[in-house]
Amino acid sequence: MEEPFSFIPKTPEPEAGDSSEAVLPEPQSAEEARRRGDQLMRLGRYEEAFHYYRRAIEMDGNNAAHYMHLGDAYAYADQPARALAYYQRAMRLNPRDPEPYFALGEIYRRFGRYDAAIAHFRRAIEFGADNAFVQFKYAEVLALSQKYPQAVEAGRRAVNHEPSNGFYRFWLADLLEQVGEIEEAMQEMEMATLLNPEDDYYHFRYGLLCIQNEQYEQALRSIETALRLHPNRPLYLSLLGDIYHLLNQEELAKEAYQMAGELDSYERAELKRARQAAKLIPREEPDWDSL
Repeated sequence: MEEPFSFIPKTPEPEAGDSSEAVLPEPQSAEEARRRGDQLMRLGRYEEAFHYYRRAIEMDGNNAAHYMHLGDAYAYADQPARALAYYQRAMRLNPRDPEPYFALGEIYRRFGRYDAAIAHFRRAIEFGADNAFVQFKYAEVLALSQKYPQAVEAGRRAVNHEPSNGFYRFWLADLLEQVGEIEEAMQEMEMATLLNPEDDYYHFRYGLLCIQNEQYEQALRSIETALRLHPNRPLYLSLLGDIYHLLNQEELAKEAYQMAGELDSYERAELKRARQAAKLIPREEPDWDSL
């Protein structure tokens, strides 16, 4: 399976001049009923879509794909309990198809049933859904259930499947930081910044990791890059002041703190988390005017 699963299959857009209100004859095949369901889902007409997906099942009840389509529609319409029932029927009809297991894993994750989600994601992978997206979702639920070593391994597999995907590297770096693997976290976060050079937050997070590893000059360059991408953000300016303080450049630290000004509640909370992540001692900025 090459592409990530989608809850709603892609279908061609209706041609110009089509009337969504036209009375249509009954579909002549299960596939025609499915296509109508797809179109109605994209128009937000969920109940009508459910009708046609059910018609597809009535016309071809041994085809697991039709149960998947109706399950996907219910999941998309935020009716997970009904989605669950149709995914389970699809799984019983085709027990070696990875899609129902993946879909069930997603539903169980949403309900906080992490052990069940892990089991179903694992089965999806065993039955052929071994790609970056599925490995990432597997890693994500492993981390949520605090199974960190397994989560790291699954995250690494996601990266190995798609090494040019900056998000997977960022996510893995964040997890590695949580478990104290700072050196590998730095490597993955640096790669994330190279793959997504316009993402100021990635540069900011790489700067925090550099501080943890006492690479203050590199941290300085990273935060300066974040500021070029997002000028004058108080959070970045405050951390820039912290780095200058670590480098004993107090005048530049003073200037950065003054440029940051008074942070709002959100930025203050973010700064506190950043300082704790970088293992800086939480402190108030000096009153430079009194010096």
